[in-house]
Amino acid sequence: MTRLPDPDLSLEGKMRQASGCSRLCLILATLGLSMTTAASLYTYRLLHEPLEAVGASVVSHLASAKCTAIGRTLAALALAHRDVLIGEPEGERTDPDSNASIGVVTPGSWALEDFHSTSLTAQQTLAILKGLPLQNHDDGEKRAVQTQLSQATRELSADLHQHRCNQLGYGLNPLAVRVYPIPGRSSNWLAFLYGPLTIRGEAKTAFALVDLSSSTQEISGHDQTLQDLFPSGGGQITTAVKLSSASVLTNQISLHQHRPDLDEEDHKLIALRTVPFANQLVSTEFSVNHAALDRISRRTAALVFAMGLLATTAVVLISRSSEVRLRRLNQALLGESRTDSLTRIANRRAWDEALALEQSRRQRHSRPYGLVVVDLNGFKQINDQQGHLIGDQVLQSAASQLASQLRSSDLLARVGGDEFALLVFNPTAQGLEELVERLQRSLRQAGIEASIGASLSEADASLDQAWAQADQAMYRVKSGTPGSSPRRSPDPSTTQLP
Repeated sequence: MTRLPDPDLSLEGKMRQASGCSRLCLILATLGLSMTTAASLYTYRLLHEPLEAVGASVVSHLASAKCTAIGRTLAALALAHRDVLIGEPEGERTDPDSNASIGVVTPGSWALEDFHSTSLTAQQTLAILKGLPLQNHDDGEKRAVQTQLSQATRELSADLHQHRCNQLGYGLNPLAVRVYPIPGRSSNWLAFLYGPLTIRGEAKTAFALVDLSSSTQEISGHDQTLQDLFPSGGGQITTAVKLSSASVLTNQISLHQHRPDLDEEDHKLIALRTVPFANQLVSTEFSVNHAALDRISRRTAALVFAMGLLATTAVVLISRSSEVRLRRLNQALLGESRTDSLTRIANRRAWDEALALEQSRRQRHSRPYGLVVVDLNGFKQINDQQGHLIGDQVLQSAASQLASQLRSSDLLARVGGDEFALLVFNPTAQGLEELVERLQRSLRQAGIEASIGASLSEADASLDQAWAQADQAMYRVKSGTPGSSPRRSPDPSTTQLP
């Protein structure tokens, strides 16, 4: 079998063959991924910022509505106290909203005056009031908030004013009002108590029992759930009313530790309002589920990224496929340029490259090479007498017979018109002589006579020199043998080894 030399034996060529993608593929992949990532980020920002702005606007509106709800509660509390104080007949003022019960109670007799409620009955209201400290003048926290506020640093006061409601109560100071959670109800229900104050010889306390969150949402114009406020329902707003003791007002650090949502960087879109009362610091949060609100932006950006990734993959695969086809075509062309078109064995160019390559390999090892030169006897007469078509058939037959005697690692080339050369890897002197005999016998069986010379490479000589020695040996054989037709088989010609 004839072994053609690899047309791409350079280190760079081997690296390109081993790699999964060429430099062009890598460039296209990098550009595609960069553009895909940029497009995804741009899409995300394009959708994220407007949604975030809408959320911030809504919660800011709800925060203002919460302040309005507190202000209306304090106004109703002051109005109820005033009506009882001056003896105003009941029922002459507008009823409070559906989330509040307002009136004046006399502890002990538990008589209700100026009672207005659309959410709680009188019995339910009294049951709640009996669990509250209506006459606790010695409440330890009664003046704690006022004391802490009066001792607050300038920075702490600025923090409180930044996050508090202004112009509340319509004449009723919130610091004169105590606030408590209502037992048995959600944290959004608060009890606002003003008093006790002596009216006509009796201690009376004005009260307002309010669901502050529901009242806030009602004032803002939104329903109780706000599920459809944002696209896909992902921006559901939650509200929470929290009571904090005066201890959180010790200093600015303690306030921020207790209420980390006071930080300026607000990723959860929380709008906070605080109101200092006589015994508590009341605050309400309005928060949007930021992850849910951002779902559309993230999904759209992910879709853009997936589409860009698919497009990039398609471009890279197409580029890779085109490159593979081009490489195969180039390899085929290179192979053709190193193949004899008539005999389909290696040509002179391939032979020269193989000798140069093997010569460089000899620097790393010392294995021997065998060089064999075969020249057909009487070939010119065949062309002249029988025509070139018959001559071509003789060359093809000779190439086939020679190749049948070689190993897959050996190289057979047509280096001239009727001259062939063989490069045998790692032979012994006896093995090379036996190969020459087999070559001669195989050619004679096909009716072809040839002169064959062989040479075994020497350590201090190049392969070109060994080839020249084999060529000289062939001419010595040829000069001692009369020319004859390759179609006849006269006496066997002798083969000379140097």
